[in-house]
Amino acid sequence: MLEEVDREFLRKLAEWTSNGIPVSSLYVDVDGRKYPRKQDYMTRAQQLGDQLRHQAEALDRESKISVGKDSERMLDFLQRLDRGPNRGVAMFSCSSEGLWEQVVVPRPLKERAALAKHPYVMPLEALVETYERFCTIIVDREKARFFLVRMGRIAEQTDLADDVPGQHDQGGWSQARYQRHIEDHVGRHFKHVGDVLLTLFKVRGFDHLILAGPEEVLPEFERGLHDYLKRRLVARTNLSMVATPAEVLERSLAVEERLEAERERKVLERLRAEVGARRQAVMGLEPVLTALNDGRVDTLVIPFGLSLPGKRCTSCGRLAAQGGRCATCGGALEDVPDVVEGALEAALLQSSRVETLTLIDEGKALEIGALLRF
Repeated sequence: MLEEVDREFLRKLAEWTSNGIPVSSLYVDVDGRKYPRKQDYMTRAQQLGDQLRHQAEALDRESKISVGKDSERMLDFLQRLDRGPNRGVAMFSCSSEGLWEQVVVPRPLKERAALAKHPYVMPLEALVETYERFCTIIVDREKARFFLVRMGRIAEQTDLADDVPGQHDQGGWSQARYQRHIEDHVGRHFKHVGDVLLTLFKVRGFDHLILAGPEEVLPEFERGLHDYLKRRLVARTNLSMVATPAEVLERSLAVEERLEAERERKVLERLRAEVGARRQAVMGLEPVLTALNDGRVDTLVIPFGLSLPGKRCTSCGRLAAQGGRCATCGGALEDVPDVVEGALEAALLQSSRVETLTLIDEGKALEIGALLRF
């Protein structure tokens, strides 16, 4: 299973071609909060597999056989899946040409069954654009462990141990002097750990830092950190030096979800404030599509799962909520079953940021919106 989804993987996947046999792409929501039992999401997955086979009915015999095998393999993978903390699965298959890739992520994915010449990777591209990398470090007075966490995957980068003398049992002046000797070694250890952490940041990069360890240790260690690292510190927690990677991942994902919820609230508050003040923001399908067509969108804000029909110009690709003729070139407008998907694609092509609201639940109060560049 793929360890990390990045732009290079998505680029290679999107460029894959299949000598005329269609590629099956299947996105399934396996969120345990909505589907506590495996059979709950398997029922929906079987319906999506049926959609793939239905889309292949008009194709030649070889394509239909290939798509049928794709669907079987995807359902078999889901049946055997241990989803753990993950909430979304994407699968790409072309059995006749040997393509098989699966991606499991701790965020829900909008369900979709698609047949095309290339793998349909747009939802994952949006995910990569918004996911951030976390570094969690466990530190005590002698050792340290470093973990990088991104998209629900965890990798231990290195561990570190310094020779710190043990406690001396002699009293009096000698004991005080030896204690200072110990503290000097502890200070050097903390500096060593901080230097390694700074190098890790410069070489691998991460957006947020979580400090873990004994409560009495963390303040002293934190004081010596470089400002680059202090600015990325988002949480302090208690974890044992012998914590398993699974325990570290669980704690890190809890912090990530809290930060994501805060970010979503702030984006939504800013969007509504700007719209209310008639400044650099719009809400509603038609105004957002107009802003995208004009290249004015800085951040596209989409409630998770939103799907709306719309129009696309057959000549220039302009998106619209309705109408018969393109406002730009006068070309004919064709029906698009999900114009929100087209808006997402347009935003990514314009290097706009995308904020998908997955953790805020306000029901029908949420609609598509955009913060504008000008």
